[in-house]
Amino acid sequence: MAIENDRGLIIAGAGVALLLAATLLAYRNPSPLGPEVSPAVFSSSRAQAILKDLVGDDVPHPIGSAANSAVRERIVKRLTALGYATELQTGLVCNDFGYCGTPTNIIATYGGDVTGKDAVLLAAHYDSVPAGPGASDDGAGVASLLEIARNLSMMPARRHPIVLLATDGEEAGLLGAVLFTREHRLAGHVWAAVNMEARGVSGPSLMFETGTANAWLMHVYASAMMRPFTNSLCYVVYKMLPNNTDFTIFKAAEYQGFNFAFIGDVGHYHTPLDNWANASAGTMQHQGDNALSAVLALANSTDLRPAAQDSVFFDLFGRAVLIWPIAFVLPAALLALLLLLAQAVVLFRRGQLNARQATYGAIGALVNLLVGGALSLGVLALLQILGRAPPMSAPPWIAYPLAMHIGFSALALLSAGATAAWFARRAGFWGFWFGASLLVALLSVASAVAVPGASYLPLVAAWSAALAALPCLLAFVRGRTPAPGTVDFAAIAPALTLFAVLLPLLLLLYAALGAPAWPILTVTLCLAAGFSLPMLANAGRGARRFVTLLGAGVAFAGISITLLLPMYSPSWPQRINIEYWVDADSGRAHWWTQAASPRLPHAMASAAKFDPVARPRFAGYPVKGFFADAPALDLAAPQLTISAASGAPQAATQVELLVRSVRGAPTAFVVFPASARIQEVVVATQSGPLRAKLHTFRSGDTALVLANIPSAGLKFGIDGPAAPITVQIFDQSYGLPRELAEGQALQRARPQNATSSQDGDVTVVQRTVRLDPAAGR
Repeated sequence: MAIENDRGLIIAGAGVALLLAATLLAYRNPSPLGPEVSPAVFSSSRAQAILKDLVGDDVPHPIGSAANSAVRERIVKRLTALGYATELQTGLVCNDFGYCGTPTNIIATYGGDVTGKDAVLLAAHYDSVPAGPGASDDGAGVASLLEIARNLSMMPARRHPIVLLATDGEEAGLLGAVLFTREHRLAGHVWAAVNMEARGVSGPSLMFETGTANAWLMHVYASAMMRPFTNSLCYVVYKMLPNNTDFTIFKAAEYQGFNFAFIGDVGHYHTPLDNWANASAGTMQHQGDNALSAVLALANSTDLRPAAQDSVFFDLFGRAVLIWPIAFVLPAALLALLLLLAQAVVLFRRGQLNARQATYGAIGALVNLLVGGALSLGVLALLQILGRAPPMSAPPWIAYPLAMHIGFSALALLSAGATAAWFARRAGFWGFWFGASLLVALLSVASAVAVPGASYLPLVAAWSAALAALPCLLAFVRGRTPAPGTVDFAAIAPALTLFAVLLPLLLLLYAALGAPAWPILTVTLCLAAGFSLPMLANAGRGARRFVTLLGAGVAFAGISITLLLPMYSPSWPQRINIEYWVDADSGRAHWWTQAASPRLPHAMASAAKFDPVARPRFAGYPVKGFFADAPALDLAAPQLTISAASGAPQAATQVELLVRSVRGAPTAFVVFPASARIQEVVVATQSGPLRAKLHTFRSGDTALVLANIPSAGLKFGIDGPAAPITVQIFDQSYGLPRELAEGQALQRARPQNATSSQDGDVTVVQRTVRLDPAAGR
């Protein structure tokens, strides 16, 4: 084959390699600054020393625990040493998802008295999940907040005061943020917030959410950040995920501001591996720099009432941010489509393109996407069938994903090579160029209408294709033959442009979504590889065969390597929780074990006689696990009683219920049957009655979850039916009963490549209560 015909492919391949290297270099964490730098400069070395003091014992500290109180005391001690007057805020609150609790927030202010609505809030949460010490989620955020408090104390006062808030109970349902915004006197004086979060333990600090004045805020962000890392598509994806942070509550309180997080090494998230040793100093440096810069920018702002307006934005290799108004997107997309259609008309008139070529080119571009999507979904299904990818209902990450990252990327090569082999002679260079350009132009119009935040990807590609083809079209209009390099440029430029804006997203995709990200990776790369089709049409048959075989070979190698590697490892373990359940009604007990993979490890399955078929944790619960009989202990059952009832017969009755854990368990949950139609409860709080919505299961049952319940119990009211109802009540404590040798044997049988997560191993006592509101009992 002639090198001249393949020149475009060679240049494009070299360009992709350079872009990948540039992207990896651009989004590395900054080097941590040492303790010797100025106290007014954020130093992750100092922040890490604070973090070690806070959580270096690697003890989990969920809301209400003794360890939680100890961490709180350490935070207050450090703020006091820096000269801040601290305040503790404690109260009972409920969120909109059926979770209630009594968090204790830590509050301090910088910059004088807060009088007007001009304060800026800097927030992080100090509680952890019960299963892990929370060094990165969100101990790193609290340590950074304390280091920033030191930085601020060394600076002159800003235009606006700054409120420092360490919330409690974030992991139990954003309870501390709810308490602050609902009841604290300073909440009404805050106009903007900067929140620090984590969904991993490493990686760059991503700004993934703003307030409603997005267009204004993004210009503030772009001018303040030295190493920006953000894009509007991340926010689109974030809103699709079942995740919330304290910023969700701040945003509901109409605060403007920014939400920062990092998501690298997500396998450690909410497990014992989220410890001080695994916290990344470079990540803390980036997160701290970002938070400090954002707080100072907002605290110096002259505009405290920016307009609620969205924008589309993305950073350029962590050096600058491109921003345009959301209203600009649809006209720009339509204009790009019209320009590309006008260029197609010129190509028709100059004899470079005919209807047959245009049709086959459009079909080829679409087939390329469909083939890539079908191949990637097929490979993912194969991995799941063979037990080398988690099921969709489990945490979707595996220990060694690199081979499949490369393999799924290679599927885009395979798809492009096969598509070119099928359609090259019929479409030709300009037919494929027209097809690929038309596809991205139509996608840019569709996304501008449906998801404007994601529109910049196809929009940039469409404009790049239109502009890159202009030199060729000018030559055709003048009756000249464009230089070969000019023709190649018409396809290379949009291909590399699309790769450049895609690669930062693709680096985040697996950490954010896990295995489902692989088909998305293939399809998006197919979209960019669509512009390789014109170059493949110009290249020889040997080049097309080489690209096809290379894609097939690399994909096969990736699959083979993944099949040979274990799905989990000690550094990236499977999540397996062991629960001991006592049914107070029957006096029987059982083990319930939830595993991330479809089957239990052999050693655990041998330690107890688990049923082979997974079943729900309790009736109506959405997640399934494996059951085994267990020795029954005489554990006191939780209580749910009617303390007051009023209402006319045959009508809805106002019922006051008291829930109490006799054995002092920190968590309880009450499940009402769907037939009762109880959607909310009324809880008495310091600021008055609060109507709290209940969590609804797929079965229609509703649940109230109570964290950190007082020993005397908690009263709440319902509008109950006049007829008796059957209610399930559970209380839950951390850990397994020490007197059960079988439980210790199960924990020992949990392999080294497995760990507890989230709530960890727990003991649950359940009972069924029949409530008769009409009879008052």
